[in-house]
Amino acid sequence: MPRRLAISLLHEAQIAATQPFIAAIGARGLPQVFSMLDAGDVVAEALKDARARFASKHCTLWAIYLHRPSLPSAPVVADFDVEPGLLRLTSSLATKGVLQLRAWRLAGGKVVENPLQMED
Repeated sequence: MPRRLAISLLHEAQIAATQPFIAAIGARGLPQVFSMLDAGDVVAEALKDARARFASKHCTLWAIYLHRPSLPSAPVVADFDVEPGLLRLTSSLATKGVLQLRAWRLAGGKVVENPLQMED
């Protein structure tokens, strides 16, 4: 994942503070753009709109970013009901108050962490 994108996602989490949000991440080769989704939207419908926006930029949907500061950082199986093959990214302050970006995948019916590699 490009370091710039990770920094942008973490910046959005800082701005939102305690306000939850969902974002879609698009990729053309490497992940590179994101589109904020209204947390009140039905995720499936909001993702249709994000796909259309990404298509105009020749991108595909790569991940869903969940910023839910009042919940544990790891997603639950139900978070994969829509688009279960996509990564779920979360932001967390769980490590000594340092904001972190983590990735998760659904594998064998269980949520497992998927290490992120940053590229410049």
